[in-house]
Amino acid sequence: MSIRVGMIGMGVISKFYVHALQHQLKDPVLTAVCDLNKDRMAAFLGTGVNCFIDYHDLLACDEIDAVVINVPNDKHFAICRDALLAGKHVCCEKPLTLTLQEAEELTILSRETGLTLFTAFHRRYNVHFVRGLSELSIMDEIQSVKASYLEKIEDHAGDDKWYLQPDRCGGGCVADNGPNVYDTLAYFLGHMTVQHAHITRNEQQVDVEAHVELVTHKGIPVHVHLDWAYPHGEKKDVHVLLKDGREIDIDMLEGFAAFKSSLYHEYEEILIDFARQIEAGGCHGEDGLDAVRLVHDTYKAEVQPV
Repeated sequence: MSIRVGMIGMGVISKFYVHALQHQLKDPVLTAVCDLNKDRMAAFLGTGVNCFIDYHDLLACDEIDAVVINVPNDKHFAICRDALLAGKHVCCEKPLTLTLQEAEELTILSRETGLTLFTAFHRRYNVHFVRGLSELSIMDEIQSVKASYLEKIEDHAGDDKWYLQPDRCGGGCVADNGPNVYDTLAYFLGHMTVQHAHITRNEQQVDVEAHVELVTHKGIPVHVHLDWAYPHGEKKDVHVLLKDGREIDIDMLEGFAAFKSSLYHEYEEILIDFARQIEAGGCHGEDGLDAVRLVHDTYKAEVQPV
């Protein structure tokens, strides 16, 4: 039996979920959508997909097994909590929550209810990233790692202006882009610890650029560069230097000329993995929690200017 999914929040990222659910996948199945703005749901009228204004009404539907949560970051905790308490499996956009305490509460609730709590870290499914990892045989080959996540946030935010509001986003580039980069790296490097961070802030004290130094549990140094004001389009890459001098360069946007076009295959894989995790029953928010930890620790490790 297919997993019946309700989607809460129809902002700029929703189209990638909808495309995968309605055009690429037979399971899961899109059953319902929800948004405070009725116009965002106009395309679903008369299609058999139920439309809701209040997410509580969607959660009350017995015909829905799981939800995708695609709302402003400051709403993640409350809606994830309500969804788990309503008996729904959860796939939440990153970051899982704005605070470490909230993330910890959700992981505990997920374990107590036995429901899946899954964070949508799309870059771990990127075709170039997956191919690059195939060149690694053992982690002991790695000398060091660098990762860049550079973009102009106004281009990516689109109509979702909350990205530019720190109280709703959780901060700036560290809070928004940090979770994706940290998860991409932790996916193959394992546990990482933040050493220190150099953060540049604009006149509104929003972090717009950051250079973060981390180290893995095996002592591998990792450098992360985040930028919200990148003037040359966007750059998302990972560079791995091996001890024998070889290099693995992963350009996650290679061949994807259209803006955000890489997200289509990545979000398809998110939904496939979400369904797999529901079936396995072993995902209770651990990855989302770890990314929230690293964001928290990055701000805490900020090197203050002299």
